[in-house]
Amino acid sequence: MVPATEHGTASDNSSTELSPNVPPSATAAVPGISQVGQAATEAADEPTAPSPVHAPSPPESIIEADDLVSLSNSQVSVTSSVFEFVHEHGHRYHRKPEALLPNDEFEQDRLDLQHHIFRMLLDGGLTHTVLLDDKPLEIIDIGCGTGIWAIEMGDDFPNASIRGIDESPIQPPWVPPNVTFEIDDVTKTWLVKGSSIDFVHIRTMAGCIPSWPDLLRSALSALKPGGHIEVADIMWHFECQDGSMKPDCASIQWADKFHELATASFHVDFAPSPKMAGWLEEVGFVDINVHTRLVPVGPWPKDKKLKEIGRYFLAQMLQGGMENYSMALFTKAGWTDIGVHAMLGDVRQEITDPRVHSFTRAWFITGRKAEEGGDHSLP
Repeated sequence: MVPATEHGTASDNSSTELSPNVPPSATAAVPGISQVGQAATEAADEPTAPSPVHAPSPPESIIEADDLVSLSNSQVSVTSSVFEFVHEHGHRYHRKPEALLPNDEFEQDRLDLQHHIFRMLLDGGLTHTVLLDDKPLEIIDIGCGTGIWAIEMGDDFPNASIRGIDESPIQPPWVPPNVTFEIDDVTKTWLVKGSSIDFVHIRTMAGCIPSWPDLLRSALSALKPGGHIEVADIMWHFECQDGSMKPDCASIQWADKFHELATASFHVDFAPSPKMAGWLEEVGFVDINVHTRLVPVGPWPKDKKLKEIGRYFLAQMLQGGMENYSMALFTKAGWTDIGVHAMLGDVRQEITDPRVHSFTRAWFITGRKAEEGGDHSLP
């Protein structure tokens, strides 16, 4: 259970007792998710054996800009090197040496599956923060990835202007007229006019931000007085309520080693959510609240909604979540490709065992920039 915090209370289903049940059959396809992603959700319904060890990856290579779809309705505010990528471990990465997550089509499919999970967690919504759809809001999406959140916000909030910002040019060329994308490094100075934004959205940026307080200061500066911020993520930290997962099991060992290497070797934090409220308060935000949701690993709960969330979360893990998060991190820390795949095979075998009832948590941390001359909320 998640206790209430000084910054707010835990959400209702964070204390829900998860009851196991048999895995369901595959459900209908989800709009916006590719056939690859849908196949992964169907595969998640059945226990699977660990995948075979992959062959060693080819030598590192660079892909040039003309292999990419041209960007439409977008701006590029950094050098052309953002269009050059490194190929290793069977994936495509941003050329920055500190890049630990791929940006290829497999990762993009996984991100879109993950987006669907967040929508289920929010009962079909796009934000935990309540926004008025009849207001001409200025919204920015930090680390927009494939752009799916910004695009759907543009459809749902036709009077708003939504700007998605990311280092990788992987967004689609056709978007709603009120949506634009910019290629930029959000860890540097923001090219955003001060006090001009109504809502800052930051999701699944764990491990990508060297200094969260600095990023949050940039967000505070960009927001109008009374403007809101929401930071959301899903933790790679596994729990169990019924003893079906052993303390030394493969998934816990993998997650512990993952966080250990990220912190010790690369000085990045892949588990910032529990500290986010403190950082928001530190830089000057007010009305800070912390909300959590349970995310089952697999379709084992009896509860219909949790069962479906678990099915999709397991699917995105099997589709590449574990591998995409692990390969660059572990190999840069000295592991071999074969060693990483062997470890991940043990994790796959465990998380697809319907007798293991593990779960993690999604976090939504919200805050507000104080009004000038007062500290009251917007009507």
